[in-house]
Amino acid sequence: MKIVHAVHGYPPELIGGTELYVARLAREQAAAGHQVVAFSGSVDWREEFTVEEQEQDGVRVIRAHRNDLYFDRWDKGYNPLVSDLFQRVLAEARPDVVHVHHWLRLTTDLVAVAAHSGAPAVITAHDLYASCPRVFRLKGEEEDQACELPMSPEACVSCAPRWRFQKDDEVRAALASYRADMLRELDLARAIIAPSRAHGEFLARLLGGGTRPIRVVPHGALAEGGAGAAARSGGEKIHLACFGHLHPLKGAHVLLEALRRCALRERFTLHFHGKPAYVEYGARLERLAEGCDVVFHGPYTPGALARAAIDLVVIPTLCRESYSFILDEAALLGAPILAARTGALAERATGRVLLFERNDAGDLARRLEEIARAPALLAAMRAAPPPALLPFAEHARRVEEIYREAVAAGAPPPPAAALERERLREQWERRETLFRELVRIERWEDVVAELRARVAELEARLRG
Repeated sequence: MKIVHAVHGYPPELIGGTELYVARLAREQAAAGHQVVAFSGSVDWREEFTVEEQEQDGVRVIRAHRNDLYFDRWDKGYNPLVSDLFQRVLAEARPDVVHVHHWLRLTTDLVAVAAHSGAPAVITAHDLYASCPRVFRLKGEEEDQACELPMSPEACVSCAPRWRFQKDDEVRAALASYRADMLRELDLARAIIAPSRAHGEFLARLLGGGTRPIRVVPHGALAEGGAGAAARSGGEKIHLACFGHLHPLKGAHVLLEALRRCALRERFTLHFHGKPAYVEYGARLERLAEGCDVVFHGPYTPGALARAAIDLVVIPTLCRESYSFILDEAALLGAPILAARTGALAERATGRVLLFERNDAGDLARRLEEIARAPALLAAMRAAPPPALLPFAEHARRVEEIYREAVAAGAPPPPAAALERERLREQWERRETLFRELVRIERWEDVVAELRARVAELEARLRG
């Protein structure tokens, strides 16, 4: 088969869970004899719209570097340059099927472009982007309040990120366009895949009627083959491990707040494996760690975790996880797991997994005290069956079955969009002109110039 994947980022530039998953799937498919193209976005902004191409592990990777401002925002989803480029890529590649994984940093008409090109499309809903301008359905000053309202202009107008000069009516109009784009993309897809039942059902409820049924296909385990079972610490203290991207949405601060509240915190040593998302959050974690036995190990590899002494893995995420590769890593380590009761984590939990209420430091502290007071609990959890892991080869086979169904169904009738595309292009050009004028008026260009000079100075010092 000829397959085109569309994704918001691709390794080695970006190595989040979705990016690593798509790269693994593309490699598996290429190794099986399929012709595979990865059409990727990038966080690397360029002054001119730029396209770069290379081959990685038998996969042709095409990266689009956008030149418009703030292209990571929800209201900058549609981009005519990316849309035109995708159309050219499909005309050249002539794929049997297009697999859309994300629209972020690309454009919100990927499935529509595929339909115009005569290719059926399949979507994997890796997160909640299609139902939320904030992506993760978390709101509040610290993005810690869960939202379960269906997306609509009225429901989202007070929460969606906006520019300070925007009024409610303008934001409502942008939200209506965003929702219409997402529903059109989902309606045009021949299949929608979710990596867990909880994620698929939640997304379907948020989007309402009109979209195709959501198919559940668990992700294949990226660390398939086993990272090796982590050893028990064997000491008097209980060694906790929290690993992955240390981002506020992943809840490392909640774990530290729970440890501070825990009446038996002297019984624990907490090990963080991973790099803070940004300096300020790292400093916040260090402040919260004061008075507790906490070790920050920095970036890690699965092999390093396998060599570590781990009594309990903690997954304190605030997000409604769609699958959780971190849970896979913990399962392969053979360690007991303490996880937030949210999304796929609750669905995939077995006797190996003890749950606590999401974003509830008090409940997490109570769980830690329960473990400290009952050493046999950890032994029972360690002996219990782990969360199920699907071999990646089997996952790829199930996805290919869905591809073949999509190919048999053929491309849907394309939307009548010639005039609509021109209208969107005009809106995009007008908005970009206004953004650039705003930059000029507020002298942000001076700030950018200063930052670029500083970066050049640091790079020169590193080279020296």
